[in-house]
Amino acid sequence: MRTFLALLLFITSFAARAESAAPSWLESTLYGNGKINVVVAVVAVIILGIGFWLWRMDRRLTKLERKS
Repeated sequence: MRTFLALLLFITSFAARAESAAPSWLESTLYGNGKINVVVAVVAVIILGIGFWLWRMDRRLTKLERKS
């Protein structure tokens, strides 16, 4: 739990510093053209797909463990 809190504090402090910096060309391009929504959607689909795959794998392994 302590490492989780330390990691959370590190990420929030890093994000706070990143907001004060000037936007990079990549950020200005993605935000300017409205493509950031597509990037976020693709990343969300990939993460959800991996999560669903892990959930199915866990169920299959649980069934195999019960059989043996």
